[in-house]
Amino acid sequence: MTRSPKQFDKLRANAIFMIFLFSWLIQPTVLIEKVLAQNGFMANSVRLDDREALNAQADHAIKREITVEARVKKLLPEDTRGLPHEKFLIELSNGTTILIAHDLKMAPSVPIQPGDILRIHGEYIWNSRGGLIHWTHHTDTPRHEGGWIDFNGTRYQ
Repeated sequence: MTRSPKQFDKLRANAIFMIFLFSWLIQPTVLIEKVLAQNGFMANSVRLDDREALNAQADHAIKREITVEARVKKLLPEDTRGLPHEKFLIELSNGTTILIAHDLKMAPSVPIQPGDILRIHGEYIWNSRGGLIHWTHHTDTPRHEGGWIDFNGTRYQ
């Protein structure tokens, strides 16, 4: 039996809905959103928790520990002057960006691409470009809380 493109789209949508329904019962929300995004549904409407970062920006916070969930907007060249840092921008729900400076002497590199969703914990420092988060690695001093980057089920710290 030959199906029209309209019938195929309806079958595809029904199949995706069933995957979503089944996954919702047994899988974490992020996995559901990833499956839907891979199939062209809700690609840019994933709800990410960036409230702490938005509040830190609004407060012009300096040295505030925050946790943020956001998409990678852009990969930047690795900083090799002094201590090596993996650098990239994340985009918040208000359209602003935050620079992430991840110390490669203290933690492994995170294998990310633009569009990937990360959960990051570190120290926020405000600047006029949206701010930066560093100290996204384990701590080497009792005077400072450790940070991390969660990506695809792995914690990089």
